[in-house]
Amino acid sequence: MNGGYFTHIYSGRPEVKRSLVTLAVAVAICVPTAGLSALASAAPNTTPGYAQPVRSPDGKLAKATYGKQTSSRPHGSKARPPSTALTNTAGGGCPLRTAGQYFCHAGAYQYVTADGAYMSTTVESPLVESGDFHSLAEMAVQSSDQQQIIEIGWTIDPTQFDQTPRLFIYHWVNGVGTCYNTCDFVSNSSTVTPGMALTPSSTPVQFGIEYYQGNWWYSYNGTWFGYIPGSVWGGTYTQSGLIQEFGEVSAGSAQPCTDMGNGSFGSDPAAATVSDVGYYNTTTTVNLSSNVDDSTLYDSQVTSPNSFGYGGPGAC
Repeated sequence: MNGGYFTHIYSGRPEVKRSLVTLAVAVAICVPTAGLSALASAAPNTTPGYAQPVRSPDGKLAKATYGKQTSSRPHGSKARPPSTALTNTAGGGCPLRTAGQYFCHAGAYQYVTADGAYMSTTVESPLVESGDFHSLAEMAVQSSDQQQIIEIGWTIDPTQFDQTPRLFIYHWVNGVGTCYNTCDFVSNSSTVTPGMALTPSSTPVQFGIEYYQGNWWYSYNGTWFGYIPGSVWGGTYTQSGLIQEFGEVSAGSAQPCTDMGNGSFGSDPAAATVSDVGYYNTTTTVNLSSNVDDSTLYDSQVTSPNSFGYGGPGAC
């Protein structure tokens, strides 16, 4: 997985399964592939309540029931991914983005038309200070106008869970946020589930998002564990226009003490990392640019075209 790029190999038969090929390369490039989305047949029936077998990106058949799923947990407050036009306001603190919540970001981005993306990242265990909300790392696959967004990553969020890093998913429809982990989600796995605890490790784990057979699929370490039906967007959101990977701290003040990543600045060789960023079904070469709110609190540093370090200690 580390240093690897994924190529979809298929025979043209309906029973095709995903094949992962690791290519050891010295220079980071995006491998142009046909992708599983190229194999998609007619769009499935997405009438709410209609159950039918669908094929997941790893070739398995899953019986999916379409329709809105609701959460018993109140919607968590989530900021949209940062604007790529951010100017680093060193010393300016975290911007106020929702009522009573300040958000700082540090990461990287690229405008690219693709069927989705993947990244590898370390799972950290930053302490979320009292009065703050969460510290996370994620990948966001967005439309060109940044109104349609699909997110995956790990989070420490005591307001919803505890001080344990957990797998999370989230999505936005026409610029409006939904909820963590359950809204519209169709599960395809009993072993990988949104909200499950992850083990902190310097060995990176992989997250992926791909549009396939009319739906937006999520993967964790090679397991395609479920999807958001494309019908949520009326079938109009089918490719990315912008892809971002970043750390995020949500706090109760503009000068938070919560760590991002492992608490080391992105310029530190010991910082938390995002690596092996790649895109599904595009010929665009990976070439990341960094994006930071306030580099005195948290920063990121691109170390190769497809990797970067990120994080920081905040104001304390």
